[in-house]
Amino acid sequence: MTLFRLLPVAALLALAACGAGERGSDEPEGGSGQGEAEETVYQGALTVLENEEHGPQLAGVVAQSYPPQGGGLDVAGWDWAAVEHEEAAGTRWGTYLVTGTFDGEALVLTEEPVPAGEIDMADYPHLEHTEPPAPEPAEELSDAELQGIVDDLAERFPAVVNSGRPDTEHGVARIDATLVTPELESYAAEQYPEGAVVFASMLKQVP
Repeated sequence: MTLFRLLPVAALLALAACGAGERGSDEPEGGSGQGEAEETVYQGALTVLENEEHGPQLAGVVAQSYPPQGGGLDVAGWDWAAVEHEEAAGTRWGTYLVTGTFDGEALVLTEEPVPAGEIDMADYPHLEHTEPPAPEPAEELSDAELQGIVDDLAERFPAVVNSGRPDTEHGVARIDATLVTPELESYAAEQYPEGAVVFASMLKQVP
């Protein structure tokens, strides 16, 4: 039996020739993306993976098997013929700086993806991962309640929620997501006490 473990994409990028990072971009104009939020451009350094089960997707967490396994948010406009990538057993993958808009269902590319090995993440300091500060939650929740929030969001939003954990020190649930979509944010605001959920997004906007 093949054994493998799951690693966040940030960890995989650290193993790549050019280091890891998540980068966000938000340009009010610029981009041919079509959709609900075409004015907002996102950017990040992530693994794009396609296998026999799904098309090109941004994999926030990748299994270290061979070929790797993972998936998540669909990528519209992806062309494997236009980028360097690896391929094995019906799976194609690579790590890239991707830029695009979110149309409510997928990341719609607005720029050509750039292989991670061709970029210097020092040029994107705002993409360096930092843990978002925790606000003062409106209600005090137990560890079990915080874990329940993590489990609920992971189950309801599997395409974008990668992982999560109760932050017992601050009394919040921390959620790591490929993208904090309006739907995810609205659901959390409606279902949980104010300040109970803290999101960290791999795809980010540029102010």
